[in-house]
Amino acid sequence: MGTIAVSVLILCACGLLAGAALALASRVFAVKVDPRIEKIEAVLPGANCSGCGSPSCFVYASRIVNEGATPDLCVQLREEGASEIGRLMGREVHLRQRQVAVIKCYGGPVSKKLFAYGGFQSCRIAAYYSGGGNACEYNCMAFGDCFQICQFGAITHTRGLTPRIDPQVCTGCGKCVRECPRHIIRLVPASARAHVACSSRDKGSVVRAVCTVGCIKCLQCVKVCPHNAIAHIDGHIEIDYALCTACGECIRICPRGIIIDLQESYTVEALPG
Repeated sequence: MGTIAVSVLILCACGLLAGAALALASRVFAVKVDPRIEKIEAVLPGANCSGCGSPSCFVYASRIVNEGATPDLCVQLREEGASEIGRLMGREVHLRQRQVAVIKCYGGPVSKKLFAYGGFQSCRIAAYYSGGGNACEYNCMAFGDCFQICQFGAITHTRGLTPRIDPQVCTGCGKCVRECPRHIIRLVPASARAHVACSSRDKGSVVRAVCTVGCIKCLQCVKVCPHNAIAHIDGHIEIDYALCTACGECIRICPRGIIIDLQESYTVEALPG
């Protein structure tokens, strides 16, 4: 019994010494956290969506305090939150214009097929196999990778059809933009109206051969725009939203119906795809 008692006492003593050593180490090597970091993290949405470029809201709050990162990088921050962060940091905070994601293709399901793709149902994987059999190299492959990654429920998807992004729900975090292997999802101002739902850089004759709704570069939208907000750049049509007044002339004149009204497109079921 004496040997067992001594062993127990030795173990207890070792445990006490180890605990004391850990307690001392925690004090000596403790990393002091600025209390403002926790307060700012509490103000941030807590979605950890990485839209600000940081992996988490805590890391972003640390960057605001320690690196001078601007609070307006948070895509979900609202006026009251910005005001509170400004008060904590002792400086005025201005929010950026809210952005939403849009898909620059509505012809994916109706574009010509080169072969029947039977592989794994993923845009990223299908992109390695001739775009899942699609003749247009700029089209949406419609497997819904963007739908899978959206944590806010802003994207709806029916198998085989081009996903839809609800501008009222989208936060503009940019995850779907980074996920799309075709690079056909863009961020635009939430107030934007006209949107060219085609990314093809091919000539009109090529587009006609592979898609029934693709942009054929007729340039009628460029000519009709009274504010010079539309231009033919690097093979496709671009809209300068700083100049666009949402007059709707380009939407009305497009012979392919591929320029749509973003404020109405989510509820319109007759769109291609």
